[in-house]
Amino acid sequence: MAGFARNMVVAAFAAAMLSVAPAQAQSGSSAQDLSYCAGAIAAHGNLDVLTYPQGATGEWAPALGRILEALNREEGVEGMTGRYAASAAKGYWLEQPARARAAAANECRARFGG
Repeated sequence: MAGFARNMVVAAFAAAMLSVAPAQAQSGSSAQDLSYCAGAIAAHGNLDVLTYPQGATGEWAPALGRILEALNREEGVEGMTGRYAASAAKGYWLEQPARARAAAANECRARFGG
């Protein structure tokens, strides 16, 4: 059941990105990078992107906050749409080896600040 919900979220995010006008195409890549990174950091830091900042503590919380803030400014993925995409990315990262998850989280933190 969780896999079905995750697939629905990913499909919704993909549909939102496909509906972006060509003039806004650059934004799609940024939104994708931000949601990917939010998911990696949330998975590595054991944080919930849907309820952030409630209960968010630890060394990874500030980095996640900055990425979610930037994601919220991206056209088409504002608010919960971006958070659902980040949650789907978190699901992906939870299925990856811990080493890969840590490497991605560290790369994202270096890239987006934290």
